[in-house]
Amino acid sequence: MSPNSWFSQPVFLPGGNPETFNEPTLPYPGQLGNRFEIINPPRQASTATDSAEDGRAKGYQLVSTDSTMSVAPYDGAVAWWANQAAYRVTTTVTTLGRGRVAGVFKMAVTAGNFCCVQIKGPGRVKFVDAPVSAPDATGKFVIPSATNGKADCLAAGTAPSYPPLGRSLGIFDPPGSAEALVDLDVPDVY
Repeated sequence: MSPNSWFSQPVFLPGGNPETFNEPTLPYPGQLGNRFEIINPPRQASTATDSAEDGRAKGYQLVSTDSTMSVAPYDGAVAWWANQAAYRVTTTVTTLGRGRVAGVFKMAVTAGNFCCVQIKGPGRVKFVDAPVSAPDATGKFVIPSATNGKADCLAAGTAPSYPPLGRSLGIFDPPGSAEALVDLDVPDVY
């Protein structure tokens, strides 16, 4: 049995990697909106050099991107719904509001193209320059910020005012980059 599972029908991606998928058309348009889970690389014996992502399951959703975004998508950028019924996402927080988080982009995507946003599992996220609390390995809530394409981290014990993207897994890496590893758990919205 394969270690990969799907929330719905299997998804065909040219190249096979959801983190590098960036296409102007879909080979199978009926797959738009599908959620799926993979383990990349596949399960393996852990070693001392394993990263926090190796061998862990990650969930993705196949979406289209808004062609009118004010900030081009980049690796770690927060995605919000621009039109949830059409499975269209944007980096512009004000389109539908901070509470309409859709996932995290895993690469620079051409506006108007189709891509996969990460919704579950460990992934790098870009934070605002001055988060409420610096992310660390204690599992602080990570929420969408009021800045296009970026997240914020709350102090320990603080209740989130918006649906969390997930929980912090580590500190800024490299230091000063405003990027940190987050255990993503974007709320499922059907």
